[in-house]
Amino acid sequence: TSWEKSKDNGCIYCGKPATTREHTPSKVFLLEPYPENLPTIPACFECNNGYSEDEKYVACFLDLLKRQVYADYSRQAQTDDRLSKDDKLLTLLNEQIKACDGKIQYQPDEQRIVRILLKLAKCHAGFEFDHVDFDNAHVSVSYDFLFNMADNVILDFNLTPEMDKAPEVGSRGVITPFVVQNIETGEAMAFAFWNDVQENQYRYQVSLNDGVGITVKIVIFEFLYCEVIFE
Repeated sequence: TSWEKSKDNGCIYCGKPATTREHTPSKVFLLEPYPENLPTIPACFECNNGYSEDEKYVACFLDLLKRQVYADYSRQAQTDDRLSKDDKLLTLLNEQIKACDGKIQYQPDEQRIVRILLKLAKCHAGFEFDHVDFDNAHVSVSYDFLFNMADNVILDFNLTPEMDKAPEVGSRGVITPFVVQNIETGEAMAFAFWNDVQENQYRYQVSLNDGVGITVKIVIFEFLYCEVIFE
């Protein structure tokens, strides 16, 4: 999953020869100036460009909905710029997000949101743990918005999980977790901490779960909370 021009790489999404590198997370969810050394993974040209419209939709939907929910929140300048150039998307979002009698009514395109969340999760899982067999994995995707979530659910979501097994040797996941070892018993514990890509914009966590699989948690705009499980 390390993209290098001099080597043959397989696309993280479809497995075809990769001719481009894909930033993870996608820059559409970040603000300029972008973080330095943003991770990249290999992707073919078709896949690298095939998610753009759905990513723009998800980013704009989240920003507009958050603005409706929280009166003290200001829409991001990049959202206004994107919508000023896309009348069709603006019309769609105005139909999907409405305020009626003091209540927010929203109807997101579930298929587009899940498609992008799964795409992002594949990027993070692949980058952190190198080899992930997405083709044969059972995948579950769940998400919710902050204003719908109880405090105890948010607290549980934000926990730092303990992993009782180590990631693949040589993968970034071997380096990323914080490992604590009991010097008397030799027992070691690994913890998967959150990766804050950009404050209040995007963070994620990748851990090995009890089902001998990978769990990826993603928080976008500190508003959408998502969990993707590969087993």
